[in-house]
Amino acid sequence: MKTLWLTVFCVLGILGVSAPVLSGAAGIAADDTAGRTGYDGWLVVAFSGEENGYLEPCGCEKTKIGGIARRDGMFLLLNRGNQTILPLSLGDLSGHVKRQDEIKTETLVQALGDMQYELHNIGERDLEMGPEALSYFFLSSPVKLLSSNVVLSDVPGLTIHPYVVRTVRAGDGEVKVGVLGILSPNVLETVLRGVEITPPSEAIAPLLKEMGDVDLLILLSHADLAESVKLAESFPEFQLVVSGHRETEPTVVNVGNTVVAACGNRGMNVGLFYYRPDGAETRLEMVELGERYQESSRMLDLLDSYQQRLRDENLLGRVEKYPYDGGAAYAGNVICGACHQETFLHWKTTGHALAHETLEMVAHDYDPECVACHVTGLYYESGFTSREQTPGLKGVGCESCHGPGSMHVAAAEKGIKGDGYGKVEPRDCDTCHDIEHSSQFRYKDYWERIVHPEERPKG
Repeated sequence: MKTLWLTVFCVLGILGVSAPVLSGAAGIAADDTAGRTGYDGWLVVAFSGEENGYLEPCGCEKTKIGGIARRDGMFLLLNRGNQTILPLSLGDLSGHVKRQDEIKTETLVQALGDMQYELHNIGERDLEMGPEALSYFFLSSPVKLLSSNVVLSDVPGLTIHPYVVRTVRAGDGEVKVGVLGILSPNVLETVLRGVEITPPSEAIAPLLKEMGDVDLLILLSHADLAESVKLAESFPEFQLVVSGHRETEPTVVNVGNTVVAACGNRGMNVGLFYYRPDGAETRLEMVELGERYQESSRMLDLLDSYQQRLRDENLLGRVEKYPYDGGAAYAGNVICGACHQETFLHWKTTGHALAHETLEMVAHDYDPECVACHVTGLYYESGFTSREQTPGLKGVGCESCHGPGSMHVAAAEKGIKGDGYGKVEPRDCDTCHDIEHSSQFRYKDYWERIVHPEERPKG
């Protein structure tokens, strides 16, 4: 292995520390110099992972970061330059076993293939899908499945590579790249049948001997950062260890001549490891996929196809519903408005009232994960079903915050006042205004937009 001189560059502010930033963000800023300055003839190892079903940024977010369309746009920008891109995936495309998760995984596998990813290292959420599902997803994909320490029960058509060695043309030279990938048994929350996991150190050592000498040795480590650092200490042969398990922010740690890098989750960042073919120099960047990167048309088409599949399979109509505690049922906004007229009329002027229309405008109104926060009571038996069947529960209505009102209505009809119904606290807003979907949310500011008017006494 060659001794490398390593310089780590980070997009300023991403890691929360001051760091030198190359002019033009290493040639990948939004102008046409992308990929053309300073890195001609270099190999660029691009790494991402832990998408966890995050196909695109939530449309409710003002600052949109991540998504397969922006990632592809960045890769297309890089490919304009005289450099070779080698994309690698760390693991955890989606996970769980719901039908929407399966469709997400299929979509992500197709996206990885279109973006010319070389490998996908198996993560624990991938295993949750089951060996048969993994076989189905990757059967016709050009992306190879990688794991150096995971063995699954015999599944027809499923090939898992313990390592991959590939000679890559870069500029006027060639780089022999070797990649291994591990899944730490420490990250598994349940015992998975038909899955055998060897301790990473035991698996790596013999494979290093078997694969022979390479110019650039990479480990995809689906483990927490501390364990990845220990692996880097135990195996200094690796120049790059890509780490990731619930790492929410990009992180870089130098271990001797090895750089351990985690790019965060939900596809919001991509790591770029620049390698000069003679091995004399490497550079690392963590790139936030913000709005400066144009979304690629082919990925936008793929996202449209994903939404159409949700519509075609009527996943919204197949949402599992539950009875509400205590037997209460949703009454609908019009029923609430019969007594609370001033509040009802004011509500109709707020963004909450038009929440469902915002989904219709972007054709996400059949996506259960989006619809849940844009209607009233989707996951309850008496809640929203469809705009045709339950038009009175469309939008974020009275009962979205105050809960099903049937018992309150019944009490009012009997002349019972002060039944304690509908008490709301600021934390109740967090159900939908969470960090992923509403990172700019501040209760005091947002409440001013919907504050209820004082109601005049009736009679």
